[in-house]
Amino acid sequence: MNDRQYTAIVLAAQRPGIVNSVAEHFGYSHKCLVPIAGRPMIERVVTTLTKSENVGRIQIVIEDATLLKDLPGIQALITDGTVTFVKSEKTLSQSVMAAIRAGGSDGLPYFITTADNCLHTPAIIDHFLNEVSSEKADAAWAMTNDKLVQETYPGTGKITGQHKLTDGIWSNCNIYAVCSEEAFAAIELFKAGGQFGNKKKRKAMIPMIGLWSFFLYRFGLVSLSGLAKRASKLFGIHAVAVKMPFADAPIDADDLVSYNFIADRLAEREK
Repeated sequence: MNDRQYTAIVLAAQRPGIVNSVAEHFGYSHKCLVPIAGRPMIERVVTTLTKSENVGRIQIVIEDATLLKDLPGIQALITDGTVTFVKSEKTLSQSVMAAIRAGGSDGLPYFITTADNCLHTPAIIDHFLNEVSSEKADAAWAMTNDKLVQETYPGTGKITGQHKLTDGIWSNCNIYAVCSEEAFAAIELFKAGGQFGNKKKRKAMIPMIGLWSFFLYRFGLVSLSGLAKRASKLFGIHAVAVKMPFADAPIDADDLVSYNFIADRLAEREK
């Protein structure tokens, strides 16, 4: 257990101009409101955060807090002061910075997650945050080796984002930590949407990591720890890539295929 509590930032807004396939399929305005295995996604994610030994306050970033007014589990946490709301901005990076401005330096360190990380457990969150604190990182992100995912769930194919590096194929777990004011510049990574496995968005990384680092990443000529070292040098901070021993960690509800997979997995867990 850490000697410091993280402020969790939960990104729950619907990005402007983007129609989410899961929300559209089930007839909801926001993916975070869609029930999965009987409970709205956002309620599952927030409930999991409350069970983490490392998380204290929770900030939900969304366009309008009244969208969650009918979720009793969320309302109870608002009443006791655990959950507060921050109005979302146009981009992910702007929304994260809005949450950090609202929390201020007193809110440090910050743990950033999304409202569709429904397979995450307190154990997954605490493993990541314990590693971040142990490493005394300024900023961190989590990755799982794709070999573990495919061995655990054969036939899942490309249900996770895959990044081919010299030390294996890695999948982004879509969780991050920002632990110092010096690390705020690293939030620019969110301009790429957190989907570095998407070929259409890869070039958006160039201004953030440099052309040479992008070349090494794009053609798998650098290791995961090598990427962290390059990020550390670029931003002048101690950046860490945490290797996660959990096959569930990189699987979020991006589309109907992953949604159905998660629903089945949750049903198995909660028998």
